[in-house]
Amino acid sequence: MALPALVLCLALFAQDVWSSGDGPAWTYTGQHGPVNWGSMFRTCAGKRQSPINIETGNVKTEFWKPFSLKNFDQPPTNMRVKNNGHSAVVEIDAPSAPRVTQGGLKGEYIFAQFHFHWGADSSMGSEHTIDGVRYPMELHMVHYKGSYGTLGNAVSKPDGLAVLGVMLEVSETDNPALTPLVSALNNITESGMFATVAASYPLRAFLPSNLERFYRYEGSLTTPTCNEVVTWTVFANAIPVSEKQMRSFRSLRNDQGGNMVNNFRPPQALNNRRVLVSGESGADSASMKKVGLTLYFMTSMAVLMMNM
Repeated sequence: MALPALVLCLALFAQDVWSSGDGPAWTYTGQHGPVNWGSMFRTCAGKRQSPINIETGNVKTEFWKPFSLKNFDQPPTNMRVKNNGHSAVVEIDAPSAPRVTQGGLKGEYIFAQFHFHWGADSSMGSEHTIDGVRYPMELHMVHYKGSYGTLGNAVSKPDGLAVLGVMLEVSETDNPALTPLVSALNNITESGMFATVAASYPLRAFLPSNLERFYRYEGSLTTPTCNEVVTWTVFANAIPVSEKQMRSFRSLRNDQGGNMVNNFRPPQALNNRRVLVSGESGADSASMKKVGLTLYFMTSMAVLMMNM
């Protein structure tokens, strides 16, 4: 959906659904850290919380149509990054809103922003873990359901948000797509600062090349107020980041004036939720069932003819 004159501002820095509003301040350490979020914010003690540890031996395979990414290959007209005191948040202006459908999602979701979680060193950083393994960084690409109209409306709906989670692993060379962003981080070291980023790369550059293999479950925002409104997609394949680039993220400072590191929530209880994994196929489950029935019918007919 293109706008006739002005570019589309996909989200406003002033509207931060990951803030606690008028509630108490929260942190990643101390008495206001994750272990106490549940007593500070009722929803953070819910039964559908994120992140989780994904046990690959205890997942159910589903066959969905491949993701359909619209306008993900078009570089934005403008990008901005903000130090919001908890993370580095990236928002864009674009002539047409990036949208994602299929991949098992129930509806069309519109891009809002992406942000990062990282550790003090590369032994930690990601929020989700896979078989207990934690990556040095995790990128969350946030989308809201288009039928709800706005991001603000969507955060109150059980299926309001779809977040694409991307793991980052250390590489010996810089990730070119991250280079403009990393350069801008040097100008926003203090909480509340923001800077323009050279919009050289489309959103697709921040996703892994293989989008077919991913994990899916129903969860929440990973920061207060922990709204249980997220359909999570966690890709099995990672994208690269260099240690030099990681140091730029670690140079940011949080709301308390300290180094912004270890800004991740520990894995939460699964509480009988199902974790699904995508089958690497272009066919959806309905098509697979039809194929199975056809094979069963043909096999039965062959056996019948042999016995005639």
